[in-house]
Amino acid sequence: MIDRADRPTLGIYGPRLPQKSGVSTYIERSLPYLAEAFTCVRARNMPPESFENVLYHLGNNGTHHAAFRALRRRPGPIILHEYNNLDYYYQCWDLLDDNEQGLLLALVGRSLGIVLRDREELERHFARHPEVDRYCIDACCEQVAIDSATVTFVHSEYVAQFLQDRYPNAQIETLPFPVTRIGDAGEPGIRARLDLPPDAFLFGVFGFIGEYKRIEKIIEAWQRWPERPAPAVLILAGERQYELSVPAGQSIVETGYLSDDDFDQLLVSVDCGIQLRFPTLGETSGPISALIAHRRPIILSDIPEMRGYAECGDVSFVPVGDTEIPALIDAMSHQLRHARRAPEYNESFAWDTWRDTITKRLGT
Repeated sequence: MIDRADRPTLGIYGPRLPQKSGVSTYIERSLPYLAEAFTCVRARNMPPESFENVLYHLGNNGTHHAAFRALRRRPGPIILHEYNNLDYYYQCWDLLDDNEQGLLLALVGRSLGIVLRDREELERHFARHPEVDRYCIDACCEQVAIDSATVTFVHSEYVAQFLQDRYPNAQIETLPFPVTRIGDAGEPGIRARLDLPPDAFLFGVFGFIGEYKRIEKIIEAWQRWPERPAPAVLILAGERQYELSVPAGQSIVETGYLSDDDFDQLLVSVDCGIQLRFPTLGETSGPISALIAHRRPIILSDIPEMRGYAECGDVSFVPVGDTEIPALIDAMSHQLRHARRAPEYNESFAWDTWRDTITKRLGT
């Protein structure tokens, strides 16, 4: 707890370190700024009625379950880190009550054009239709949280407008995504510690290595890149969340889970980031924002949720579909032809802007 006896209490719900979630770090870094106006308590399992004010961080995995539960007990402001949070419901299915399970089955079934009576029936549908990506179905599952929110913050102007159109009676607002300046940005020691050649041109994929990040497409493009230049190295920086076949001898390096410091240093040491998604996913990405905030070139999927990054720096977009692989190869080739650039922090991503926006809506 950050205790300021003269300030109102703020119960903050969401994953906390050492839980392996980017939102854990996000929350931890926000505390000094919120403490300027509130006595901040990392609440987790404490009753939300215990506090004068509450703030719920809601994301797309099981580490957010306590925040979802607290929101159902007491409405309040939410930061929706991913508006499509289907994977949270998949992971925490057995912890949901019958009514919530029934609502989710109805929402997913409606989006698929079928009637679902239980989770087993849903799994059988996915088994019969492997072409359906279970994670990016736009089932309106965010409705559950938005219905209980007094105000919903998102980190994308596109998503804010999209959700406002979908829920015209809800209060939806855009919150700037904050990025902490990475000290000693690009410190060369991280390459040596990871046995990376100092002169290599590094392409980096950052964050948990999950199915929704389209890693197989990136690896396929990497393998099909004709006469790929020797200095090019692909870094998969993060812990695997599923079984993934990574070919040996292809200048592909997996780091596994990294400490926050090593993750940050590697992020600003790469020469170009690659972050791909399906539509309905990816509008809030800490690695994307951190790469752009430190003026690192980046290749993104050309989906509505990501187009807001177009004005932020050196961003290339590749389409989702039949031309994705050749377009990704062209984008990587384009970046490799440019001289390597030193990182530089963009002050517009500073936490002060985030603080000023959110504290106004928390009652001060």
